[in-house]
Parts: sequence; C-alpha cells; structure tokens
Amino acid sequence: MQLVEKELVDLDTDINRYLSEPHHRIFHPNYSSHSITLRRLLSHSSSIAVDEGIQLSLYRPGDAAFEQSTLAETLFTNVNPNTSNWLPKPPGTVAFYSNDGSSLAGLVVERVANMPFDRYVKEKIMKPLSIDINKVGVRLADFSNREDLVKHYAYAFNASNLNEWTQGMPQLNVTQLSDNFPTWLYIPFFGFSTYPAGLFRMSAGSLSKFLQMFMNNGSVLLNPRSVAEMKMIVGGGLIPYYDPNGIASSSVIPPPSFGLSWTWQTLSDGRRYIGHSGSLPGSRHWMLVNANNTVGVIVLTNGDSNVPSGRSEQYYKLLEKIHLALFQCFETEIAKSSAYHKNVTFFELLMVMFFPFIYLFFMK
Repeated sequence: MQLVEKELVDLDTDINRYLSEPHHRIFHPNYSSHSITLRRLLSHSSSIAVDEGIQLSLYRPGDAAFEQSTLAETLFTNVNPNTSNWLPKPPGTVAFYSNDGSSLAGLVVERVANMPFDRYVKEKIMKPLSIDINKVGVRLADFSNREDLVKHYAYAFNASNLNEWTQGMPQLNVTQLSDNFPTWLYIPFFGFSTYPAGLFRMSAGSLSKFLQMFMNNGSVLLNPRSVAEMKMIVGGGLIPYYDPNGIASSSVIPPPSFGLSWTWQTLSDGRRYIGHSGSLPGSRHWMLVNANNTVGVIVLTNGDSNVPSGRSEQYYKLLEKIHLALFQCFETEIAKSSAYHKNVTFFELLMVMFFPFIYLFFMK
C-alpha cells in the first residue's frame, strides 16, 4: 500500500506490467482475459492454487532454499499457464487462500522498489516502527545468536503420524524426542524461497508494534484511507469461497472473508474479528483485532496443528478460547475505564508451557 500511495503501482493493473518479464507472463491458462492484479492476489481471488505437495517440497534445512532458487525463479516455475496450479474458475470470481499469490505480490514489491522483499520490509516497515532490524529476519544468517530463536515441534500420537512427516518432508530430517509413542517431534529450522507468504522471524513484542500501527490507522506508515481499503472486504462479500467438496463449510473454522492481506473471521461468539493467521511445520500463529478496533490479541506458538483432524480442531478451539478470553477481559476493562473517564494502557507478555504458547495482548 505504500507503493500505491506513491502511485508506483495500481491495485487493479495486470501485474505483468510490473514484473517486466516478457518470457514469463502470469495468467490463467483458461481465462487469459481475466487479469491477475494486486487486488486479486492480496484478497486471494486470483484462482492460483499451487499443489500442497509442491509447497512442502520447497522447505529446505537452514538457509539452503535461498541458495538453490530465487523468489522469482520459484514463482515463474510454479505459477505459469503451463502448470495445473490453477482453480477451474476465472480470477476474481472465487476466493481461495494462496500462499503463492501472496508471494507474487511480494515479487511485485521487489521489482517496483528495486530491492529484495525482506530488505524492503526491514527498511520501509520495521525501521519506521522502531523495531530493531537486527532482531528480525527471514534467513537464519540474519541472526547473530540463533539461541534466541524458539525451536519448533510437532506431536506424534503413533508411528503413522511420524511417517506422515518423514514421507511428506524427508528433507527436513524430523526426529523423535522419545522412542515411545505418543512423543514430540523436533523440526529443525528451515526456509523456503517463496518467503513473502510467511517466514519473517520476530518476537511477539515486535509484531505487536506492527499490529498497533494497523489499529492506529497506519500511524507512520500509511494514511488512514489505505488502512480502510485494506479492511474492506473485496467484492463486497459477493465472492464465494471455493469449496467444491464442502470441506470448508463443514469445518469448525468457518471460511474467512478477505480484505487486502487482512481477513475477517467470525468466531464462536458470533462476532467478527480482523487479522491474520498462519501455520508452518512446527508453528501456528494468530493475531486478531476486534471490530471496534480497541483490543488486539496475538498468539504465537511453536507447536504444530497440522495433525489428524480431531486434534487439529481441538487446537483451533483452544486458540480461539484464548483469544476470546483476552478480548472479553480487556473489553470489559475498557468499558470500566470509560465509565471513570480514565485512559487505560496495558501491555504484558506471558509464556505458558502448553505447546508452549506465547500470548501478547494490548489495548489501543
């Protein structure tokens, strides 16, 4: 959105104009007249759907992924009209979460800003928010002390669970912490070349500064109009979530509604919240803001939730309960402070050994 404000990019222009790759044009093979635009990429309505097996194969131990392939090389290989990594629907007509769509938007930033995406994030986003750029990064080489990085784990209930990991991602060398089941599995640090989809390593405190910027209508980074546009549901809520087998509609997690990179989610209390969630092998994260824009909650975990569906739903419900409990607690505090005409500020960081979880919550 910074580039939009500077009129360097337009949300509704074909991204090929910015990629400037005449031999690597991005378009849907069956709907070439429907342009792939930044708005469609950021709202996950581009009809890009790269096979999960391909995405898992991109994970490489340590920083090896960055040595083997660039962001552009990987995307032009996986997202091109000669592949089958597309939904059978025209871009702009259905929504479906796409990591590679997000990464393509990151590649546009690289080309227009003429610098690597991770450097752009550090220089143009982290620095203005007074986040120490020596303590955030994508590569392990970005950190002088890797002991500061939280290690990642998954839980195996039986040998079948372990086989899923070793067969699905043999390159990561996942190991058991105990010979007996159930047991924890240790997942070594890894990276992947399509990192704009989600690999920035930072603390909950640093991430909270970014979320507070969003709650403060852009503060030093964006003007309020840009934040309002990011919050607006693309298509006015009329773009359905692509769910041909009814999996999303029957899930404990209802399909989200997409703004620009930010998603609206209805939780079990019937209320809508805006934010973003994500998971990688050995981690699950979720940050949300209430509709009144008064309370934000971040939960970062170093435990994997991609387990058999019953357990996965239990983990999701637990994460949801944590969020709802914190929202209820601090919304009540806000109501009390309003009654007494006091300004309330609260910031606290807790670590609880369950996965373990890291909580972070604050009020505007």
